[in-house]
Amino acid sequence: MERENGEIRVFNPDKDVAREVTLNILIRHRDATQQAREGTIIGQPEPTDDIRKINKVKGLYKMISAQREMINISRPIVKHNCYIKWKKKNSTEEDKEANPFDKEENDYKKIMLIKEILREAELDMINAEQTPSSKDDYLIEQQTSEGKKFILTEKYFDMINGLEDTYETIDLIMLQHKIISAGIDEDEVRTYKELEKEAIDRIINA
Repeated sequence: MERENGEIRVFNPDKDVAREVTLNILIRHRDATQQAREGTIIGQPEPTDDIRKINKVKGLYKMISAQREMINISRPIVKHNCYIKWKKKNSTEEDKEANPFDKEENDYKKIMLIKEILREAELDMINAEQTPSSKDDYLIEQQTSEGKKFILTEKYFDMINGLEDTYETIDLIMLQHKIISAGIDEDEVRTYKELEKEAIDRIINA
């Protein structure tokens, strides 16, 4: 236990830290998805229509970043589990030579493929900003009867739909390898206030 600012806190470096890191990334992705879908940012005032659209495109970057972090914290566990499974299926040296691990179709290969897809997605967005042509842009400026307005392009909608698909695949792999649980909100994640109350109750009832 640690006491900070008058509060008692429970701290387990083997479980609570990993859980908190994972939860923080999932929360970041949730907020990024909200920003990309709605154009609003938590804690900031309601934006104008143009700012809302700019926020939506910036939200795509945040979704990519959060998903890449989800992969980074998952890949060692996924690789280890896949390797153990492969080793059981290929118990002899002859089997291992005939079916090398790096040729195995498994969740590790899937998650690394998504990592490359996300890298390409990020590069595409950067390239769209840098090229003079507006054909590859996610947000363009058009003249309307009300003056110049920002318009989201089809590429924006394709990207957000694609990122929702990659998130689903990453999330499923994390579930299958017990990096997160299906009941993470109720079973795995507890606020520091809840942990504090439990610690206090243990002290009082000791």
